[in-house]
Amino acid sequence: MTVLAEENENSQEPIAKVTFDLDDRVRHETTVTLSDGTTATVGAEPVDGMTRALSGTWRIYGYNPFVTMEYYIVLGPSGNYTTIKSTYGLAISGTLSSFENEKINIVRRTETSSKAAIVEGYAKFNYLGHQWVSIWTQSGGVRASIKNNKVTTELY
Repeated sequence: MTVLAEENENSQEPIAKVTFDLDDRVRHETTVTLSDGTTATVGAEPVDGMTRALSGTWRIYGYNPFVTMEYYIVLGPSGNYTTIKSTYGLAISGTLSSFENEKINIVRRTETSSKAAIVEGYAKFNYLGHQWVSIWTQSGGVRASIKNNKVTTELY
């Protein structure tokens, strides 16, 4: 399910992020070690030939020891800017955790001269339990922002 969200961008700080040139059509990934010693990884990779500038399909993903999230975005040109034509394939899996309210929010469909096009995979996670009894609950997911031919993918 894809939902258009309000213009307000998510204010949560990213746990991990990677930025790369949209024309660099290879897998981009970064892994960070968190204060508790666990790791978190975020990335993006092309899934088609993408021969035209500002277009193509990307798999956006992020994971930590408890949960994995991925989805796909289809990009296309809108004048000199990039637009998010569609999103699909939200998949979440968890170990010792459950999730609810999962969705893909398109925060801003088309980039402008001053603002990025933004899409967010989102869920409410219940770690080491389920929605009624949980040791730790957190909302977040994986965000992709496209601006000036750069893509930033964040785990938040």
